[in-house]
Amino acid sequence: MPNRTGFLGSTLAAAGTAAALALATAVPAAAAEPSTVEQDVTQLYQDVVDLYNGLPADALRGVDRLIESPIPRIGPQSQAADGPIPGCTPGALLTYANNLAAALSPLEGKALDALSGLSQLYVQGVTSDKAPQVFGTDGQYTARATTAIDKLRGFWDIESWNIQLVAWKGTDLGSQAKMAQTFSLGLAPAKVQAAAALATKVLYEVPAMQGGRNPLLTLNAFSAPAGSLGGKRVALGDGLLDTVDVLGFDDVSVESVVGHEYGHQVDFAHDNYPRNESSEMGPDAYGGYFVAHAKGYAWNARTQQEVSYLDASIGDCFHSHGTPDQRKAAGAWGEKQATSQSNPNRIIPSATMIEKFQKVYPKLMPPADQPATAALAAAHG
Repeated sequence: MPNRTGFLGSTLAAAGTAAALALATAVPAAAAEPSTVEQDVTQLYQDVVDLYNGLPADALRGVDRLIESPIPRIGPQSQAADGPIPGCTPGALLTYANNLAAALSPLEGKALDALSGLSQLYVQGVTSDKAPQVFGTDGQYTARATTAIDKLRGFWDIESWNIQLVAWKGTDLGSQAKMAQTFSLGLAPAKVQAAAALATKVLYEVPAMQGGRNPLLTLNAFSAPAGSLGGKRVALGDGLLDTVDVLGFDDVSVESVVGHEYGHQVDFAHDNYPRNESSEMGPDAYGGYFVAHAKGYAWNARTQQEVSYLDASIGDCFHSHGTPDQRKAAGAWGEKQATSQSNPNRIIPSATMIEKFQKVYPKLMPPADQPATAALAAAHG
């Protein structure tokens, strides 16, 4: 069985930074005798490692998280190069998340890493939209999320009835029954109940976890294809929505993120799995097209600009998911495809949209020594 424990490092890397990963993997400070909490966190971390190693080989195939760690070789999706792009500044959302992670102790970081990895497996492989889904820490985004997915199912010409929209909630970690279901996905049966009990114990004995409400636990969203664990779904994290709200993008947060993640489903439907930055920039473009289109949200120019700035906030400075300028340019290009159509009600077929974006993609990826305006000029040219 191939070792996939490197995936755990990318769960804390909701912050997408080296500092965050270092916190997750750091060894607690030396002490004569480890405290009970330290012992519990160490055991839980090992239980989650064993769980991931016990998953079917294709369980995580194609799962594409909105925020990817730029650290090389730590996870199955990372395409990062060995160094940052010169002159690049990470997006506002990544910077904010990194600051949250930097406030954690090594022990808290290790607990967060294990619990976040566990919560992602729950929302990917156990939960189902057959049960009512509540979006946002207090349910405040539920109506917007359900409206967005309904619009998207009717907008793009792909099989959509079986694409689930599920809520990624850190508070699910407080349910021993839910954690037992999660550990049952790959942990030895004899260890499941003890591991589930330990997960809920750690959640509450490490105060920084806030009983599951620490935004870093769910500061992400992801899209999963049919062949992965749990099948086709879009997961929307409470921590991501809370953070986007803090950064001032609440007006467009849900629709933009769900539109982006559904864009991955457009790619999946056409077996389009790029191994470069277009894997994220393409869904930015498809999402931009959707929110600007007359049959999508028909948002005006000011709101479209807000969406493109939200895209930029998620940009990184490694050759991973695209820089802030590149992400902004991709979203702006998609918006322009909607607003410049001679027939505003025509929806470009999804296969054609993919083809159009792949043709323009190189223009949105200027060399690092070119001015940032080059990509934006291509988007509007």
